[in-house]
Amino acid sequence: MPDLDAHYWADRYRTGDAPWDIGHASAPLQAYFDQLDRKDLRILIPGGGRAYEAEHLHRNGFTHVFVIDLTDAPFQDLLRRCPDFPRDHLLVGDFFAHDASYDRIVEQTFLSALDPGLRPRYVRKMHALLRPGGRLVGVLFNDPLNTDKPPFGGSEAEYRALFGRVFTDLVLAPCTNSIPQRAGRELWLRATRAADGYVPVACSLYDRYEAWATQRTPLRIEHVDEAGAIVRSSGRIANLRTDRTDRTEWMDLDTGLAIRLDRIRSADPA
Repeated sequence: MPDLDAHYWADRYRTGDAPWDIGHASAPLQAYFDQLDRKDLRILIPGGGRAYEAEHLHRNGFTHVFVIDLTDAPFQDLLRRCPDFPRDHLLVGDFFAHDASYDRIVEQTFLSALDPGLRPRYVRKMHALLRPGGRLVGVLFNDPLNTDKPPFGGSEAEYRALFGRVFTDLVLAPCTNSIPQRAGRELWLRATRAADGYVPVACSLYDRYEAWATQRTPLRIEHVDEAGAIVRSSGRIANLRTDRTDRTEWMDLDTGLAIRLDRIRSADPA
């Protein structure tokens, strides 16, 4: 399989080898967008390519639409079609290194463009980027497709197992409004990050926190607060405790800061 880096994708756009590009917003996604009331939702479209969905949202008054891709090659086409699209909302870089929070994330052929070995990491990253109560929505190929190069497909059973490990509120259903060439081969995806539910951390991770607490190890910590903002802090673990009312687990730092364990994105010795 080729290296699926920025050069690979830029070359495919340059040569016109983009069979996933249907030339307009996907009908299932357009129907979903058109029933949204809030125009101020923070929306991310990863692997957005020529970003027809972003164009549709922008033209319909959505003000916080962001697109991220490994290459800016397809963004030039978007800007020709929609010159007033905010350029600072077009992000060039690695999705897995992206650091922000969103109300909605749109899946439109991004999963099919990734090395299948990255799929578990993709699901975890999507969950991390969503605000509590946020949703990952979009369309998945219900078809095996290729094994040696993108696009890579899958089946409903595979997707249920994949997303179900992280998202407890998961909907997968056949699309009823696909374009003719994709009819019967698409699944609608809706995966919601729990608004208030606590997700217990792995036992191995908790053991690591206990060791750091015992050894009084200075730490650098990054977590997501209740508003969805990224917070970076430092200190030593003063206490690890479980709230008796809701069974959530917490880390108290010697600085006085209390962090719910499932909101920690990273913790490393300083």
